[in-house]
This record gives sequence, C-alpha cells and structure tokens, in this order.
Amino acid sequence: MVEYIGKCSCGAVEARLSSNLAPEQFQPRSDASSCGFCREHDGVWISDPAGKLELRAGDRTSVRSFASGKVEFHFCAACGDLAYALFADASQETAVAVVRVGLFEAIRSAARPVLVTSFEGETVEAGRQRRVAKWTPVHVR
Repeated sequence: MVEYIGKCSCGAVEARLSSNLAPEQFQPRSDASSCGFCREHDGVWISDPAGKLELRAGDRTSVRSFASGKVEFHFCAACGDLAYALFADASQETAVAVVRVGLFEAIRSAARPVLVTSFEGETVEAGRQRRVAKWTPVHVR
C-alpha cells in the first residue's frame, strides 16, 4: 500500500490515506451541482473502501452536520478548510470517511476528472449503504 499524506492549508489537520490505488486511479466526486455546501467548501471527495484512512486524534476540527445529521463534516479549527466527512453508526464496526481531494496534491493533480453526483431524494438507508460500501475505513491515531 502507498501512504498519501494530506493536509489543510495551514498544516494543522493531517490525513493519511493508505491505498493500493495510484493517484491516477482515484475517482474524485462531487455533488456541487445540487449542493450549495459542496460548492461553497470545494466539496470534491475521494475514498478507497479497500484502503485505510488515519486521522490524528489531537487534530482540532470544528464539526458541522446537515440534512440527515448522520455525517460529520470536519473543518480545520485554525484555517477553516474543509478536511473530511465522517460517518459512523451502530450497524458498522468502524467509522468510514471521505477526504477532500484538495488536501492531497499528489492525487489531485493526477486523478480522473470529477464525477458529478447527486444525492437528492436519497433515503437515509440508501445513504448509509452507499457510505459503508464506498467510503474509506477510519483509524484514529
């Protein structure tokens, strides 16, 4: 596995993504066409369900939730950059997350073009199943 290290603009929040994917194999996705939050915060996401995302337990983030309230969006408390979105519920052993591709220069500059998505009308259960299947398992260090 390759370890990619991503950081917010000021470097206070760090994410380590371990993956067998090469940078050009990542498929960034965004629903910014239908989501004002994603448009405002450069919500272009990557994940690897076969990989592992490590987050530092000491990172200071501010957290916001929207719509279903099931996903926590983490922003750097120092610079305000959106860093990652975290999902955990009782039906799964570990939390899963997506990270903003902008944190990872090596991936952002080589990844495929952004896939436009829309989750308008998605049920809470369909959202849960999608996240569990497609997001990256999280380990807090």
